[in-house]
Amino acid sequence: MRITFITNLYPCKYKPFKGTFVRNVLEGFNKNGCDVKLIALREGRTGYIYKLFRYSFFFLRSFWFAMKAGKNDILYIHYTSHSSIGVIFASWLKGYRYLNIVSNVHGSDILPEKKNIFSKFKIIVSKKIINLSSVVVSPSNYFKDILVSHYKVPKDKIVVSPSGGVDSGVFHSQIDSVKRYTFGYVGRIEKNKGIDDLIEAFQLVKDLNYNYSLLIVGSGSYVSELREIVNSMVGVTFIEGMSQNELVDVYNTISFLVFPSKLRESLGLIPIEAMMCGTPVLSSRIGATHDYIVSDMCEYSFEPGSIEGLKASLLKAAGASKDEYECLSQLASKIAKKYESDRVIKELYMQLKCRLGSRNV
Repeated sequence: MRITFITNLYPCKYKPFKGTFVRNVLEGFNKNGCDVKLIALREGRTGYIYKLFRYSFFFLRSFWFAMKAGKNDILYIHYTSHSSIGVIFASWLKGYRYLNIVSNVHGSDILPEKKNIFSKFKIIVSKKIINLSSVVVSPSNYFKDILVSHYKVPKDKIVVSPSGGVDSGVFHSQIDSVKRYTFGYVGRIEKNKGIDDLIEAFQLVKDLNYNYSLLIVGSGSYVSELREIVNSMVGVTFIEGMSQNELVDVYNTISFLVFPSKLRESLGLIPIEAMMCGTPVLSSRIGATHDYIVSDMCEYSFEPGSIEGLKASLLKAAGASKDEYECLSQLASKIAKKYESDRVIKELYMQLKCRLGSRNV
């Protein structure tokens, strides 16, 4: 079995938290006996000229590999809108019938956050590579429905697999941990992820109870504004960016993770990572969160963009009794087990083996 991963996001020493799930799938396939290779965008100096050069080299490498690929080579593309151009050009010259492509589609590939020319171009690229693919991997059932209804992808062409799952060997409950923060936020520091709503709602509940605290971990375009806001508030701690191993400590030192996203989330691995550590999640009712925010945890969810709804959720969570919290924690752990990485990756491997078996997968 020969699989080459083609991706614009992969962890490196400069950005250890970028594309960790792509690495998890690659390493998981290798563990299952696959001959895996990697063509990834190389990190380097910032600036548009350097970024253009790095992407050009990335596309050239993927194009050249696709041109040389044999009938038993599988090209596994992560982030179709950013990683497919080299393979698409190769398909025009070589013929798509001679390429064995698996496309793993993620949120902004087909649901761009902005409406501009670049977003339209991303959709065109994603549509093209999806049409060329033997298998399309969707991170959730919610996203599968969008692929079928909006992009007319045949249901039998789609495999649902939650982005490599969550490694229980890394993310687990630490018995001796102390819950130093009432609430926590982990993720991109962007307004459309609801971080501004969380800050506003937290200030409202903070006025009611001085002892409440909030830990924010992440990076993004809203960092500068966030720092100014946090510096004027009491009870808020901000840390910019962390690796997976460091995030385990974060999940174990917060009582509740808050996931206030206003985006149509294709999955949301961060809430599942927290739940794997036994930390309940307060989530907006959006996208694929309906797959794992279930049962009693639904009572703590809220409408995206609703400050009052988020405030009520924070107060309800902070007022939970010890027994209520323990039930929520056990529920979180139980749900997260369905997303354990070894299980998820093995199931994906078996699906590909079944679907592409005629090509010696």
